[in-house]
Amino acid sequence: MIMASRPAVTGVNDAAHELAGEGGYLLNEPSHLKQIAQAATEQALRAGVDQAIASAKENGGITMRARGGNFDNATREGSQALSIKVFVGGRTGEASTSALSPMAVERAVERAILIAHQVEPDSDSAPPELAWLGTDAVDVPLFAPSGLTAQDLGRIALEIESAANDAADVRVIEAGASSIDACLALAIGRDFSGVYRTSRQSLWCSVIAERNGMMAQDMWSDIDRRVAGLAAADEVGAKAAQRATRKVGGRPLSTTTAPVLLDATVAATLVAEMASALMGTAQVEGATYWHDMLGKQAVAGHIDLVEDPFEPYGLTSKPYDHEGVAGTARHVIRGGVLEGYFLNCLNARKLGTRSTGNADGCNNLTLSSRNAIATSPELLRQLDTGLWVTEFLGGSADPVTGNYSKAVAGFWVENGEVAFPVQDTTIAGELPQMLKELVTVGGDVYRRGAFRSGSILLNSMRISGR
Repeated sequence: MIMASRPAVTGVNDAAHELAGEGGYLLNEPSHLKQIAQAATEQALRAGVDQAIASAKENGGITMRARGGNFDNATREGSQALSIKVFVGGRTGEASTSALSPMAVERAVERAILIAHQVEPDSDSAPPELAWLGTDAVDVPLFAPSGLTAQDLGRIALEIESAANDAADVRVIEAGASSIDACLALAIGRDFSGVYRTSRQSLWCSVIAERNGMMAQDMWSDIDRRVAGLAAADEVGAKAAQRATRKVGGRPLSTTTAPVLLDATVAATLVAEMASALMGTAQVEGATYWHDMLGKQAVAGHIDLVEDPFEPYGLTSKPYDHEGVAGTARHVIRGGVLEGYFLNCLNARKLGTRSTGNADGCNNLTLSSRNAIATSPELLRQLDTGLWVTEFLGGSADPVTGNYSKAVAGFWVENGEVAFPVQDTTIAGELPQMLKELVTVGGDVYRRGAFRSGSILLNSMRISGR
């Protein structure tokens, strides 16, 4: 990684011109990384292990940050790594290296084997069944190199900062733009090998607004695999300024009970907590309020939760997980009824079923309602009088009991209209009850990482100020 102040931008820019071709910012050909992963598993098998899984990865890209009308810094990112997992008589060992030379790979394999011989066996800790492997995996489009140079990204960062300053009287903490490419190769013994590339483009802006001695901080960002999918630079800056400005003067609420509307920009937090309750480890250990709930009503009957690991250019799309198992496009919750978990090979065996291809977590989850309300103004009218949450500031959700308590900021709404900004306030409830009484999910859909949801209207929650 190379970090430089503004005078060194030209050097980073030259590197970008050299690297941002068909392979984006990557130095290695996909076939080369695939050969490295295959060589690692072959070495392990020759050493006598039962099976081996190796992955070789490379990341490369450029990040530019602006502040005060100047480039704050330029970062040329580049990393590579190999990880190897071996299976020996019911035991497993793992090791990794940040170097891809034959000697470094050989040492990593030797360490993994040594570790495997020092751990207790687990009959469920085994490589994926051959029938589970994604040998016919979908060719998911994920790679869209931007071709942007450091100078291009720096110009975009400055445009974001300028737009924030033009939109309101704010102080920009940082505006930035980045373009990152990655390549991931996987080999499972002599049975499976694959390689794919991904891209990720990001824009962001963080600002502080001040009025009458009161301050508020907020930010806005956008992430997509394709440059064409990003919001305009001036939109990112303006939105950050507007969000901070409208928060100035926030005050705590008195203790009450009222409906709560989670804005679409933060609704993913609740979707993530739902997903956490459905992870294999939680199910195996019984450490979830949704333990052994397959085929049962888990949430309101109008709610669907859909996973699609093959969504073109989805932020968590992939042809297969790091165990080589392909997922499926499926309903996890249909009409409020739980239909599936998120399982890797180990937890699948412990539950007596097969992996769902979720060794890397869930992929492109979309929460929706069959009673969806289309727009934000309509959602506020449905809320009528209650709390509109636009930011989570901490707190917890107990995955075992479902006890839920979060510090939030947002706006108090009366008769469907915003009355005043809110801060230093906590909302509390019980997740199982909250989800069964969920009123609707809006049509104002927003994507954050692996999760996509509209605003979520919750029936009633305990609200208290500090």
